[in-house]
Amino acid sequence: MDRAPETAPTAVSGAGIALRRARSEDAAGLVDLVGQLGYPSSEVEVARRLDRVLARDDQAVFLAADGERTLGWVHVLEVSTLATDPCALISGLVVESAVRRRGVGRALVERAEQWARSRGLSGIRLRSRVTRAEAHAFYRCLGYQPVKQQLQFRKEL
Repeated sequence: MDRAPETAPTAVSGAGIALRRARSEDAAGLVDLVGQLGYPSSEVEVARRLDRVLARDDQAVFLAADGERTLGWVHVLEVSTLATDPCALISGLVVESAVRRRGVGRALVERAEQWARSRGLSGIRLRSRVTRAEAHAFYRCLGYQPVKQQLQFRKEL
């Protein structure tokens, strides 16, 4: 299992940016980025969601930080279904708009892939809204290939 120590962050090459696991106290720094991803949320909402994710051992949130400033995050989780072998799913990835195209997103994806490998998973998937053409190009550059298009349905309970 991936249990990298909190005190040993990974540096983003030549950028003075460190990658580390998210902690509960990081919620305030994630709020704006959650909004940039397209999901405006309050600090209370983000804190509640983050605590729920951090309580699970089949999920991880890694963030990129420059000192105290959060520049990006990736949320990865293990998915097991009856129809497919277990794999990882990147359920969210966002980099602060002012620092995009500087390797932060690539480093976050690589960290998610490392987490998946450490759990013995042989694949990783992600979903990207059809309107996010720049994100699609980014994922293709990292070796991800589209496998299908689908509709997502939702029902409030």
